[in-house]
Amino acid sequence: MKRIMKQLAVCAVLSMVCICAHAQSKAFNKLAKIDGVEFVHIDKSMLEVAAEQGNGVQVGDIINLGNTASEIVKVIDDIMVFHCEEEESAAKLKKSAQKLLKGKKWQTLVDMNGEDGETVKICQAKEGDKTINVIMSIEDDEAQLVVINGTLDLSELLKKMSGTN
Repeated sequence: MKRIMKQLAVCAVLSMVCICAHAQSKAFNKLAKIDGVEFVHIDKSMLEVAAEQGNGVQVGDIINLGNTASEIVKVIDDIMVFHCEEEESAAKLKKSAQKLLKGKKWQTLVDMNGEDGETVKICQAKEGDKTINVIMSIEDDEAQLVVINGTLDLSELLKKMSGTN
């Protein structure tokens, strides 16, 4: 009886973790309703098709998975891309996204301001083995936000790219 109770408890916890991660990701969907924001959702099957064709995966202007696409696709469930080219829309997108990225669950991996006025912020939230990675790029009147859901750990990927472990 104790064993069954433990198994039920573990199942309940895992279900809650998945529900919480899914709810966090869904919170970004409301950004698509901002006037002037273009929204694209790329599900796992489309990512797999692009990887199989060997063309790599280009997401907006800020992510190109290139030749590593087939390996990375295995750890990505879906990608949401939000893009706007109007100053007012970009300001609303930035403000709304920053509001969503506040809280203990979010870890800022990169926060930089370029000489040309571009700001880039990369954040990550983990819930169990699932992660939500957010890449935001703002420049003058243009803004892009990419949300990557899955088990891809951008913090580990960035460490490997920089040569630190």
